[in-house]
Amino acid sequence: MLQEEQLQHFLDSAPQLPVIKSSEPSEPAERPNSRPLYSSPLDRAIDRHPLTVAPETPIAHVLALMNPMRVSCQLCGEKQNALASAAKRSCVLVVEDNRPIGIFTERDIVKLTTVAACTVGLTIADVMTRSPITLKQSESQDIFTAMFTLRQHQIRHLPVVDEDSRLLGIITREAIHEALQPVNLLTNLRCAADVMTKEVISAPTTASALDLAQLMVKHRVSSVVIVEEPIQHPEQPIAPTQNYQIPIGIVTERDIVQFHALELNLSEIPAARAMSAPLFCISPADSLWSVHQSMQRHCVRRLVVVGSQGELLGVVSQTSLPQVFNQSEMYGTIELLQQAVDDRATQLQKANELLQQEILERQRAQEALRQAHDDLKKQVEERTAQLLESNELLRRDIIKRQKVEEVLRRKQTCLKNQAQQLEQTVRKLQQTQTQLVQTEKMSSLGQMIAGIAHEINNPVNFIYGNLSHASHYIKELIQLLELYQQHYPEPVSEIREAAAEMEVDFLVEDLSKLVSSMQVGTERIRQIVVSMRNFSRSDQSNIKLVDIHEGLETTLLILQHRLKPHGGHPPIQIIKEYGNLPQIECCAGQINQVFMNIIGNAIDALDEEIQKGEWARRNGENSPPSDPSSPLTLPTITIRTEVVGGDFVAIRISDNGRGIPEEIRRQLFDPFFTTKPVGKGTGLGLSISYHLIVEQHGGRLDCVSEAGRGTEFAIEIPILSCH
Repeated sequence: MLQEEQLQHFLDSAPQLPVIKSSEPSEPAERPNSRPLYSSPLDRAIDRHPLTVAPETPIAHVLALMNPMRVSCQLCGEKQNALASAAKRSCVLVVEDNRPIGIFTERDIVKLTTVAACTVGLTIADVMTRSPITLKQSESQDIFTAMFTLRQHQIRHLPVVDEDSRLLGIITREAIHEALQPVNLLTNLRCAADVMTKEVISAPTTASALDLAQLMVKHRVSSVVIVEEPIQHPEQPIAPTQNYQIPIGIVTERDIVQFHALELNLSEIPAARAMSAPLFCISPADSLWSVHQSMQRHCVRRLVVVGSQGELLGVVSQTSLPQVFNQSEMYGTIELLQQAVDDRATQLQKANELLQQEILERQRAQEALRQAHDDLKKQVEERTAQLLESNELLRRDIIKRQKVEEVLRRKQTCLKNQAQQLEQTVRKLQQTQTQLVQTEKMSSLGQMIAGIAHEINNPVNFIYGNLSHASHYIKELIQLLELYQQHYPEPVSEIREAAAEMEVDFLVEDLSKLVSSMQVGTERIRQIVVSMRNFSRSDQSNIKLVDIHEGLETTLLILQHRLKPHGGHPPIQIIKEYGNLPQIECCAGQINQVFMNIIGNAIDALDEEIQKGEWARRNGENSPPSDPSSPLTLPTITIRTEVVGGDFVAIRISDNGRGIPEEIRRQLFDPFFTTKPVGKGTGLGLSISYHLIVEQHGGRLDCVSEAGRGTEFAIEIPILSCH
């Protein structure tokens, strides 16, 4: 059973999913001259009386308000009104001071069902979706703004508020469809295949109602089609792997909500009993008008589209159909079209009369043209001479314009080159800026580490230097004690009692071991201090001979706390396959920075996979359960070094995580690109690493990844510096 905090986290982590609801009957169409054909009034789509509750309302009371069981008791003649009432109860707004602070929908009831959460003692504030998306009525009076908001946020309920964020009503997709006017009268020319949903979630008859609810939540759908066992398509015997599903029933969110309202155990209800049957099916070639009539005849909201062999092709829902099927809307549209035809006929009659008059005038004008022909001929000859002269002037002007265009073309080319140079300069400035930010960060980190190492080094050296003297003094005291025991074997009773109480023999034996342990511990602290000093060279930019293995060991030592097991987190195994490398000329601080970025990213990737449970699911079947320390069951980072081509040193850092998709791998080295959540990554680590390896040291940095086989970063650095 989940606690209240876990239940709230589950509901808050998932976005509000769309819910399919039936529409209320649209209002009768107005008179033809009262409004235009393409009208979009926002007020008509607002439900002014939505269901509202206070935050402290118990969940049981909210479920009683949303209980859709009364719909099943309606007579066939009242089916449409019952569906409209059910659509009105599909969500509840949580208000405080008449301001919406949360929303609770049928999809949330399905979520509560799938997680088997105990709702006893909880209020609606514990399970509601907080801060719902709202629309201010003053922002736009266009209904298409509401449609865009619903589609953009993938929601089906949009509360409307005023300037003071006070609730005015709620808009749903069904209300928008009712408010819009019919604009497509050619539905008989369109078929079900044009509007059907092809991506249909299906389940076998052996699945339980709880499994169906989990499928709805996982795939964000409002219905699941129940199918028989897959069979081979009879028309394709050559491809035995091509199977088709035969639908036999359907289960919707409304069914799950009804089962939950009856307090039934969903895990014990099979799909064969939960589904609605018989199933009403249509062909993909059926017209939308016949689809609409079939829905009205059977009083259903969804029809299943099947092929010639009864195989499942898709689903057509009531919201997929245009709103022209409302008869009152169709009659209003027909009246508008009839009036437009009458107006057009009147205009054509007037145009015909004008045309008759124009013909008479043209006949008179034709006679006048004959008389003016001779005069026009003379004028043409004179005009031709003038045009020849103007043509010569125009030719000269064209030559001048061509010269000007050539000059402009050259200037445009010059400006284009300058723009490219400016773009390159801006890009270099951005890279320099990111490098300065990271360099300053690493410099501060190096100074801090150096200061800590210095402060630790002083007391450790003091302890380490005095341990040898303390060991010598203890040995002399033990020798003195042995001499006393040798020459005074029978001490007084008080000394014997004190020696027995102190356990002198054990004290002498354990004291030497204690001093040895202290010497080992102080030596370990000195090694850590030396490693911290070596890593603090990250702010040094001078090139010198560097041992790559020393930099790797220093980085691993600093990250050692992230490699150890803690809680249910297994340890991260480090496999070192070091080759025989010479010292190379490079900047030690920059190379250490690259190692820190790449190894740190590998640890982050493995941690994320372990925390999400993907590691256990992916490796649980491949690893022997009797050997928990097997390399297959442990997250592993492998570091390999070798000399490549005699001139380069290669460092390959790989992990056995889930890998990186190709679309993300292409952007890994882009500045400010990151897949980590806000606050855990800046997107500069790999970009700066690429800049340090490729541009600063003349090397190469590549990433090779395959889904399910991990990721490898290959670094190649020249042995002799090119700078």
